[in-house]
Formats: sequence, structure tokens, C-alpha cells
Amino acid sequence: MAVPFPSRVTVELTNGCNLSCPVCPRHLMEGKLGNMSFDLYKKIIDEIAKYPDTVLIPFFRGESMLHKQFVEMLAYARDKGVGKIQLTTNATRMKPKFARAIIDYEVDFVSFSVDTVDPDDYAKVRKGGVLKETLKNIEYFCDYKKQTGQTKTEVQVSVVRSDTTSAGVDQFVAYWKPKVDRVRVFEQHTGDGNFGSVAAAREKFIFDKRMPCLKLFDEISIYWNGQAALCCHDWDRTSEIGDISKNSIAEVWKNEIYRQMRENHISHPDKLGKLCQNCDQWQAYYLPQSVGAIGELHLAEAKTGMITV
Repeated sequence: MAVPFPSRVTVELTNGCNLSCPVCPRHLMEGKLGNMSFDLYKKIIDEIAKYPDTVLIPFFRGESMLHKQFVEMLAYARDKGVGKIQLTTNATRMKPKFARAIIDYEVDFVSFSVDTVDPDDYAKVRKGGVLKETLKNIEYFCDYKKQTGQTKTEVQVSVVRSDTTSAGVDQFVAYWKPKVDRVRVFEQHTGDGNFGSVAAAREKFIFDKRMPCLKLFDEISIYWNGQAALCCHDWDRTSEIGDISKNSIAEVWKNEIYRQMRENHISHPDKLGKLCQNCDQWQAYYLPQSVGAIGELHLAEAKTGMITV
């Protein structure tokens, strides 16, 4: 049974991005680019604020700091009393005003997608970015956090293991581990053209049968135009679940379409549709307590498909 209201709400401020990363599913994404209106954002935040245990994730398929009202959006969420806020960014746009806003508004968790500390490799995997500038932005962020004495924001950096980055993962971890709270290694997904598919998951973990993906029972994602996504791996709206610009999050969360999809995951795995059928992310909920030599992968963290280092 799904929780009465989503525990996590992903809100896409924009699906535009200033980088063109080969491992990102964006190059397979169709549909037009856009920015969420402030009125729609306020409608969403006003509802989320009624549920203090719900986590707000103001990031989906794009770089949130490209939105002209990014700072105002953070301020509005905090003023309304939203619980935890978790943000992911490529850090290329994080100039001092953004860094100060994130720290001053006590965003609970910030993850910097960097991938490598080698300038040549960075130019390949983070096309459009310059490593020196990105590191300078993160350094300012960490210094400002230290200066203010703010201890609430947890800082993470991440790498997607790919053909380009795999050889430098140990170097990446060694560089960042003394500087931030967490370093995480993501296995590359969507490489075969299917959103959410992870070849490494099939190689390492074998299950006798397909089990329900718990994302459908716990979290919801909302595109910039208000349409609901099946989950955070639904980059092309494979199903018309509902529209938050026309209905409340609660109404969409409890509608018949969602209910039937959850039922299919429980009882009819042959009726999941292409996205879910080809996605491996469901396995993260059923992994053993630890994997491989990289480090522990706790079940509580496995919901995001990440490995903590």
C-alpha cells in the first residue's frame, strides 16, 4: 500500500541544462524545454508544506540554477516550512549568490555531480564545463559554509562510473573524502537506450523473480509543466498519470491510474510497460546489506541506487 502522501516530491524547476554529458539520459529525452512558473511552484510548495515529513527535491532533468527565480524558490519553500530539501547540481552555475542562498536557507543536502578530478576527462564527461571553475565554485561553497558555522547542510560529491571515469574512481575518492561529508559512486544507467537500465545491476545481483519497485509507493516526480512523471527515471512521460497544475498532488497520488500501476507491480509484472520492464532500479530496494569492495550500500540508501564511499 502506498503512503498517504509521497515521502519525497521531486520538482523540476527546469529541464534545461548548460552541459551535454554523454552518460546523462538527456540526449534521449524528447519534448520541449521549459521552466516551471512561480505560481505553479507555489501551489506545489503550499501543499507539500502541510506534510512536514515530506522531502522536497527541487531538481529533475536539468540544472536548477538556470531558473531565474532559483533563489526565490528556495526562500519560498523555507518560509512555508517545508521539511527537508535535497538538491543535486553540476556546480558550474553555482556562483557566490547561489552558494550563500543554499547555505543561508539551510538546504539539508547538496550533491555535486563532478565525476572526475582530471581536467581532460572532465572535458569529455562534463561537456561544456571547465573543471577549474567548477572546483572553485565548490571550494567557495565549502568555505562559506565553514565561515557561517552552518552545520545542517550535508555535502556530497558523486561520480558516475563510465568507460572514461572508471580508472580514476580511487583518485576521485581520495581527493574528495577529506573535503566533504560523503562521496558516492553511481553505476551508469540508460546506456542501452532504456531509461533506468543498469547493466552492472544485472551482472552483480540476480533475483528469481521481478519484485515491485517501491518508488511508486513512496515518491512522485513533477515535470516543469506540472505533469506527473511515473518516477525520477521517467524522462519522457511514458504514462499520463496526472497533472499537478490541474489537480493536487494528493489527488494524483491516489487516482485510479496510479493505483492500477501499483497493482501491476504487485500482481501483474507482465503489465508494467516498457519503462518499468526495462528498468533495473527496483533491485536497489532488495539488495544485501553490502556490496563489493567499494563500500557499504545500506538498504535505506539503496532507494537512490547509490554506493556510499
